[in-house]
Amino acid sequence: MREEAVRIDDRLEATLRIPDVAPTAIVVIAHPLPTHGGTMRNPLVAAIARACAQRGWYALRFNFRGVGESEGEWTGGRAETEDLAAAVDHARSFAPALPLGLVGYSFGAFQVLAYLARGGTADAVALVGVGTKDVNFAPRALPQVPVGTFVVAAENDQFGTADELRAAIPHARIAVVSGVDHFFVGKRDEVGRLVAEELARVLPVPSHFP
Repeated sequence: MREEAVRIDDRLEATLRIPDVAPTAIVVIAHPLPTHGGTMRNPLVAAIARACAQRGWYALRFNFRGVGESEGEWTGGRAETEDLAAAVDHARSFAPALPLGLVGYSFGAFQVLAYLARGGTADAVALVGVGTKDVNFAPRALPQVPVGTFVVAAENDQFGTADELRAAIPHARIAVVSGVDHFFVGKRDEVGRLVAEELARVLPVPSHFP
């Protein structure tokens, strides 16, 4: 597989991971909180992109406004949903015949939920690290999580353990990664595998995929 630098709307920095086979889908991946170092090059985001490309899909990562070489200023999540929508639109224009998957990690997961709440659509969705506490560890109400949404949770997430997440969104399908906190250190490839397996329930994979 290989990667190519991409610009979205001439303002957002992005990278497209290209599989070694003819792609059968395209996946857009949203990164964690920029004010705490989150970028498209976050190790977990990169692991998810690799797992998707290994399945035979394009994987499009992008930096939200004000991050890396993306233009604009951070708005605390208010306008960042527009960046996600622009990335989805770019993916659909780049690969109009392919189904689309959407993945978000931490802040990126909340942006995915905001995008869906505003009427955005995707063929398959997976969320990672949806916290029940904010960055100050204060409890927070989660946005609407559609019934049956797939969520990967860290057993010991400092922003809301897997058990706390189950209690908050019992209608979600939650896969727990044991022995890790919010950053999934040592288990990032496992997270990538879980996400890719979930997306593959809907997105087609090349016929020769094992």
